[in-house]
Amino acid sequence: MPSTALLKRDWQKQHVYMVQYPRCRVIPNMSPWSLKLETWLRITEIPFTNINSEFKKFSAKGQVPFVELNGRQIADSNIIIEALKEEFGKADMDPKDPKDQALARAFASLVEDHLCWAMFAMRSKTDGSNFILTDDGWGRYHGTGLKRRFTQFMLKRMGKKLVTDRANAQGMGRHSPDELHEIAKEALKSICIFLGDKPYFGGDHPTTIDATMFGHLAQFIYIPTPNGLLTKYVKETYPNLGQFVERVKEKYWPDWEETCSTMNMNTHQKKE
Repeated sequence: MPSTALLKRDWQKQHVYMVQYPRCRVIPNMSPWSLKLETWLRITEIPFTNINSEFKKFSAKGQVPFVELNGRQIADSNIIIEALKEEFGKADMDPKDPKDQALARAFASLVEDHLCWAMFAMRSKTDGSNFILTDDGWGRYHGTGLKRRFTQFMLKRMGKKLVTDRANAQGMGRHSPDELHEIAKEALKSICIFLGDKPYFGGDHPTTIDATMFGHLAQFIYIPTPNGLLTKYVKETYPNLGQFVERVKEKYWPDWEETCSTMNMNTHQKKE
């Protein structure tokens, strides 16, 4: 339920408490916005602790992820990042040139408000969302036996309707699967051209746009896509995108395998 009440009552000053969905076995989080935000926190080296939402804890806006910082709640990944930049003095990590800022903002919108919705719409029209119900996804959180079957039946029914309704309202859901594939492919082509032969979208060093791109592009590689075509585009048709994902994963997620195998929310924290 949406709430303004703090989940972390004994909070430490200048420490971020990030509330996100549970882990899964193939990717640390199936929410591109959660993966984006946690990757951004890792890039900036801002101290943070993850809190499992358990599918029950939502921000006052009804969103996940959200953070708690110094006794206040901040929701929406983009608003969170801007607030944390100011709080922790990280504004200089992004381009200073207005044209570069505008370009980064435009491509962030392309991936979050266009490509992402093409994927959601595609999954609502196929069996692409079934992965979520498997043990590699979030299936193990649904209990066992009759309870599991009933829970998954209801989730599949309600989830498909929810995604379909939202995708239709956004507009992307009104396209056919073939049209959606072309839309997604063209978006990936543009992103490929934008990256070029640079190691990061921001140049030699990662910036906020890199966390955004990683959070979304990693979903295409590690979560099965309808017909496998979008995974093939990212890995083979536009190989610099797959190479970028591996580059960020290697540098900022050295605990990726441990995270996915143990489901531990905080493998990133240094062990004493």
